[in-house]
Amino acid sequence: MNTIRKATIYDLGVIRRLNYELFLFDYPNDHALNTDWPNQSAGEEYFKKRINGETGVCFVGETTDGVVGYVTGHVYEEIDKTDTLLRCELDNIYVEVATRSTGIGRDLVLNLEKWCKAQGAESMFVVAYSGNQNAIDFYEAYGFKPYALKLEYSL
Repeated sequence: MNTIRKATIYDLGVIRRLNYELFLFDYPNDHALNTDWPNQSAGEEYFKKRINGETGVCFVGETTDGVVGYVTGHVYEEIDKTDTLLRCELDNIYVEVATRSTGIGRDLVLNLEKWCKAQGAESMFVVAYSGNQNAIDFYEAYGFKPYALKLEYSL
């Protein structure tokens, strides 16, 4: 049975480990990615602030084997001057490979969505690497639609 719950400070270690796995997975799509960030003080502080609700939220997904995934997100503090609605960002999500396609990822996003709505957000967005088709397919299956394209040019 899968369980989704708000993360606690006791989950910090496993969340950082999962985030490290995410960064290793994403590194081929972005060679500038600091794969050590989850194990550095900046990564630790980021997750502590999401866990304690200071700057957003963090949910974990559990099976009988323990925590196997997490999602973090935040609602922007105010509507941007060029925008007309309050947005929530799905900052990052990772589910262990062995437990993918079991609904945990979908349930993590659903819990984040409910939290965002409770904070007054009217939309949720996520950034995915263009080379990560599995992630794009996952988000589109949930209902996300492309709305912007970020381009980069190496100097």
